[in-house]
Amino acid sequence: MSALACLLKEEGHEIKGSDLNCKNKPKCLGDIKVFSQPYLEGVKWADVIVCSSAVKENQETVLAKQLGKKIIPRGELLGKISSSYEKVIAVAGSHGKTTTTAMIFHTLFVAGKNPTLHLGGNLKNIGNYYNGGKEFFVTEACEYYDNFLFLNPYISVITNVEQEHLDYFKNFHNEKKSFQKFKNQSCISIDKTFNKAKNIRINKEGKLSFSWYKKDQFIARINIKIGGRFNAKNAMYCVEVCEQLGLTNSQIKLGLETFAGVEKRCEKKENAFAFTTYVDYAHHPKEIEESGKYFKSICKGRCVAIFQPHTFSRTKNFYSDFIKTLSIFDEIICFKTFPAREKSTDGLNETDLALGLAKIGKKALVCKTEKSLKKIIKNYKKEDIIVFLGAGDLPDKFNFFCDLT
Repeated sequence: MSALACLLKEEGHEIKGSDLNCKNKPKCLGDIKVFSQPYLEGVKWADVIVCSSAVKENQETVLAKQLGKKIIPRGELLGKISSSYEKVIAVAGSHGKTTTTAMIFHTLFVAGKNPTLHLGGNLKNIGNYYNGGKEFFVTEACEYYDNFLFLNPYISVITNVEQEHLDYFKNFHNEKKSFQKFKNQSCISIDKTFNKAKNIRINKEGKLSFSWYKKDQFIARINIKIGGRFNAKNAMYCVEVCEQLGLTNSQIKLGLETFAGVEKRCEKKENAFAFTTYVDYAHHPKEIEESGKYFKSICKGRCVAIFQPHTFSRTKNFYSDFIKTLSIFDEIICFKTFPAREKSTDGLNETDLALGLAKIGKKALVCKTEKSLKKIIKNYKKEDIIVFLGAGDLPDKFNFFCDLT
């Protein structure tokens, strides 16, 4: 939403916003004002009201309908903006789409192609958007509420498809049908790679390297600044797209090796404690599994997950999978659930997870406030790794934990 607001502002539109939590306003918004919901004066002021799919009917949308205002979902706005570009590159998938989108943008950027970016995370040194030229529009494509079907990509990427957003899709069959529609709307669709990453290694600093092969031909050894074996596959999707757009092997290698990563994706954070801290956006069981394997492989002491469940329905739908994948960590602290659009009656919560983990013999604690969490984590040692997991608001409060007072 914030990236779209910034792109519209730079086109000359007047923008205001509202949010349930307007205190943590994204830095990219600059002087764009964000008010606490409900912001009814803003509804009266605006010509068009754009809503996130996370927003169901509220006082603002009710008033907008009464006043006859035009209301459009975020996905439709993204589709309208992207339609003014020559070539839309859209990356979808259950996992890896933010990093893959960022990799593609960065590689095109360093190759001098001046792409425009719309991202669901913050690319280091750039942010969540970049207003470039009108040839390439690189965007993350979200499947929730079929938002990606507003896009008509020149190139689409589907990194993977797993059961997700069942509150909307109801079942996996419906979800796969939507992904097929997205694929059919693309001039070129990439859901497998002819380029392969072989001899994948994680060095002592936790960074990734691999050999890039085109079919059976060795192209180059790639050393990336980020960790996670799964990022080798994301890199191969980037390679496939950039080859389609005419970049040379040397341009692609340069792009991958200078890619600094996306915030909250296996991101190491400086802190005032003895232990090492990472933030990882993983909030789906498969993502947690990959995260757990990676951090366990580089940890010399206790590998501890501080997991903030993201929505009650997700916890209920994937409960047994959460128990299985979180158990990869040595210890788990289950933090108060991030409700997003939901009520507690919609599913299960952090206490349910902790009880399930305890039943299989894992050390699991429940923590509902930042202050109590701070008291717990002070006891960890230099050799330990603490990983903040989830897509909620806990990592945004990280500076709080760095203050030892």
